[in-house]
Amino acid sequence: MKVQANESILRIKSPSEKEFSEIAKQYQPFIIEDVANHWDAYQQWSNDYLIKKCGNNLVPVRFYKKDFWNDYENFAYERSYEPHKEIKLQDYINNDRTLECYLNEAILEERFPELVGDVVYPQYFNRKSFVRLWFGLASKNFTSNSSLHFDAEHNLFAQIRGRKRILLYPPIDYLSFYPPLEDATGALYGSKVNPDAVDLELFPKFPWQEKIEFVLQPGEILYLPPFWWHHVTAVDDNISLSFWYGVKIADFFWQKKMLSVFFHTAPHYLYHSIFAGNFSFWNFLKL
Repeated sequence: MKVQANESILRIKSPSEKEFSEIAKQYQPFIIEDVANHWDAYQQWSNDYLIKKCGNNLVPVRFYKKDFWNDYENFAYERSYEPHKEIKLQDYINNDRTLECYLNEAILEERFPELVGDVVYPQYFNRKSFVRLWFGLASKNFTSNSSLHFDAEHNLFAQIRGRKRILLYPPIDYLSFYPPLEDATGALYGSKVNPDAVDLELFPKFPWQEKIEFVLQPGEILYLPPFWWHHVTAVDDNISLSFWYGVKIADFFWQKKMLSVFFHTAPHYLYHSIFAGNFSFWNFLKL
């Protein structure tokens, strides 16, 4: 089963829940306009405001080894990443931009309870969302990014401040993204490919021609279906929120194309997990 990538990404303005459901069932990503730009977060989340409201809050920051992004073998292996360090938000904001670091995957309600009221949680899914905050940096020394990967959840990715360049790839063939199946520390949702510098001799089956590329603007929300591959790069200093919604059995009947993708991906995950000795039945169900 091949999930087609459209040549350009669909944009829809302030959809109702019904309109969202009708579009999302096609199992294609799209951009929602005229929603997040009405949130207080969009209007107020300047550095000064954040420091005043929660500058002393401890936040998880990932620091990268020198030349980390120059070696494709780093991208998809858990062992390659330094553990997060806890620092104050104001220290992260005021750092001199010589450090390669990224405030990523901070749980909004736990790390920033003072900011929750600035956000209007989308109501397109009839379930609770799991919300994480990303605060990326862009300078001549370092630009934060996320390596090529997929999420196994529905993702409403709201751009609050600044811009991000997004590369999307449909889940055409799991193995063509070269997940690290040969190593017990491999992240099965990750790819060894750097899409900004694809080495077709190493990765000849990578579907580079299926790429969808665009810049997500402040106030826009990207809907990203489960299992769609994505690579994200900061254009400016920026803040984003991911609203993740777990997949329910009914979703496979709503987004029928997702079922084929799941059955294609799951056997590789199962085999690798058993081989690595870290198989979890519950994690398998969450995939």
